[in-house]
Amino acid sequence: MAPALTTAYKYGNPDRPLNVVILSDGMTEQKERRELLTLINQRPSNARVFCIGIGNEINRPLLEQLAQDSGGLAAFISGGDDFQRQAKAFRRKLMRPAASQLELHVDGINVYDVVPATLPNLYFGAPVRIYGRYAGSGEASVTLSGQVLGREIENTVTLPFPKEDTANPEIERMWAQKQIDQLLKASDRENNRQDVLDKVVRLGEDFSIVTEYTSFLVLENDAEYKRWKIERRNLGRIERDRAAQLKRRQTLNALRNKAMQDIGPQSVAMNRPANQQKPSAPLPSVTPNASSPASQPTVTPQAPRQQSRDFNFGSGPVGPIFVGLAMLIKRRKRNIKARTKS
Repeated sequence: MAPALTTAYKYGNPDRPLNVVILSDGMTEQKERRELLTLINQRPSNARVFCIGIGNEINRPLLEQLAQDSGGLAAFISGGDDFQRQAKAFRRKLMRPAASQLELHVDGINVYDVVPATLPNLYFGAPVRIYGRYAGSGEASVTLSGQVLGREIENTVTLPFPKEDTANPEIERMWAQKQIDQLLKASDRENNRQDVLDKVVRLGEDFSIVTEYTSFLVLENDAEYKRWKIERRNLGRIERDRAAQLKRRQTLNALRNKAMQDIGPQSVAMNRPANQQKPSAPLPSVTPNASSPASQPTVTPQAPRQQSRDFNFGSGPVGPIFVGLAMLIKRRKRNIKARTKS
């Protein structure tokens, strides 16, 4: 891929952005990996690299790193995916402007070990996930700033940072995994992993994460763990995570069942306010007697409104059924007169 990437850089123009798309369906040797990372750092200032991996035998971490270091995106397609749908989704990301030069500031609490250290560009339909640690507790102001088509954007929200939160214990392991990935990628850019090996091993052991330098040890029974004095920290972590997941699932099921109960005509009638349960009859109109001011006012009740419209033929309101009967009786009288004359 190095010759193709070098050739693509020749199309760079300072007056417009250059988007380079890399298609890969295989693995990359370690020697070429270092060369590609060097070429990414030597790209034109307005160039972005987008990587698309096809199949299951690809170097996914490398493609993600190439795209992230250049401000681009990485997408992966397997044999079971809908190619046309994936292509349209990727095209939508390229057609819409991206938010670049993102920065995150937190005021009111001490935040550290944020991953990623440099935020990537924000594209349509591709969220940016940020992990970090904090010391203390309370509410803090979080501000996200950046640029869209050269215009400054900024959004500030106030978020709670609890002293202890047991609802989502999996987040700490997710942070540790991202921290390991960031350490290894940073060392690969400099072609030297020796300085980060101790940190990677410590994170893998503390948070029970399999890496290139740490692994799980599985023994036959508890006696073997006691014999070799091995603490089963991962077992307790898994039980804690599963308990939190079960609690969230039960909460979601309760919300879903409640939402289903509130759907339908019966729920509408039950949730109607008490003053709207039944239509109340109109109040009678009060007309005072003008000839005798001291006398009691006369009350004239109003007829209740009907849903159907009445027909009025001069003498009073007549229903449509009565009109039909009257016409039928009149026609029979005419027939009787005709027979008498004959």
